[in-house]
Amino acid sequence: MLDDLDLKAEIVNGTCPTCTCKTLLVSIARDFFRCIVCGTDLKQHVNGKISYIPHVNNPDQIRFEAPKNG
Repeated sequence: MLDDLDLKAEIVNGTCPTCTCKTLLVSIARDFFRCIVCGTDLKQHVNGKISYIPHVNNPDQIRFEAPKNG
């Protein structure tokens, strides 16, 4: 029954953009990784270099906030 199961996990070093920790990122799918510190799911994009961008299910929920000084 489990003979047909082919699992391959990839573990890479990186800096999580969400928690900003240097951590291990574990593949949970072909181009999705999970931070082992905060649990954020990240999507791997390859455009000349590899960078990890947080995966967003609903782009309408993205907010841009500027820091307040003073």
